[in-house]
Amino acid sequence: MNDPTGMDSIRIPGEFEPQEAIWLGYRSVREEGYFENETYKILSAIKPKKTMRTSLLIIALLALHIETMSQDYNGPIIDMHVHAYHEGNPFFRMRIHPPTLRGESYTGASSAEELKQQTLAIFKEHNVVKAVVSDGVLWDDGSFDDIILYGRRNMTVDSLRDAHSQQKFDVLGELAPFYSGKVAGDSSLAPLFGLAEELGAPAGIHIFPGGPNWLWNRFPGMFPLMRAKNADPKQLQEVMIAYPKMKLYIMHGGWPYVDDVKALMYMHSQLYVDVAVLNWILPKEEFYAYLKELINAGFGDKIMFGSDQMIWPQLIGEGIKTINEAPFLSLDQKADIFYNNAARFLELTEEEIEAHKKKLLPRN
Repeated sequence: MNDPTGMDSIRIPGEFEPQEAIWLGYRSVREEGYFENETYKILSAIKPKKTMRTSLLIIALLALHIETMSQDYNGPIIDMHVHAYHEGNPFFRMRIHPPTLRGESYTGASSAEELKQQTLAIFKEHNVVKAVVSDGVLWDDGSFDDIILYGRRNMTVDSLRDAHSQQKFDVLGELAPFYSGKVAGDSSLAPLFGLAEELGAPAGIHIFPGGPNWLWNRFPGMFPLMRAKNADPKQLQEVMIAYPKMKLYIMHGGWPYVDDVKALMYMHSQLYVDVAVLNWILPKEEFYAYLKELINAGFGDKIMFGSDQMIWPQLIGEGIKTINEAPFLSLDQKADIFYNNAARFLELTEEEIEAHKKKLLPRN
């Protein structure tokens, strides 16, 4: 008998082969639909009787718990943080990403066309069915079918309104006042937030971190007005009070100010985060501590996947891998981060969601 639990070696006194009984119990529990998030409820309902049946049920449930916690998610993914660039963008001259805080370095695309083709291939490889692409109109040639959600920035209110009427404006962002020494409450952003609320377009705002680690030293003069003091997420509160109907997400998750993010999420239901950059630039222990703290606080339904791939499309896969390897995430929690939360935030239709969820990668 095929035993996916790896428990063939366990021996429990009984009247029949224990591994056979454990597998039968495991299979019956699974067929009843008891998945990881029900495990503890079931165990707590079992009265402590020293019976073979109780022992087998407990072992089966624990085996199921272990299996669901170790499974890779293979469903549809929404990437809330992608970039397209014009040919000649300075990023293409950079190419080599400096070593991250994990000690990893990456070689990027050498041209705008190469970036587009590599990103499309990565999307297909990892089942990315939607992506918020800043300046995504640069890729508006039919290659991506209906994957792209148009992130628009550096435009006037009138230009954004015109783009919306042409169905070329889905998300306001990536807004990045941080790089120019400004905060979210700067008066220059007020008309943009007002329009987003009016049109029902969500907004994505970059606060921190900014670019590769040690950006200030590695690329002196690139962003001379960038200051860590302008990275506190609390700056968003007055914006959310002024525009209470505008959905807002913090790009890069508000790290390292996790307590401030929790406070804001507790007060404002329209606030979400993406975990772009954090899921490949930070040491795994640091990222997992941040992620777990938000989940433990009850905000697992506000976390969305993002990559911020810039000119390094392989970072999409790195970010996905990091989340799949999180030892504390159940399969349901992975599904929320990779797809469900973003689908709700973006208000995808039931038809879109149903179509996306039919797309599954082969299970590892």
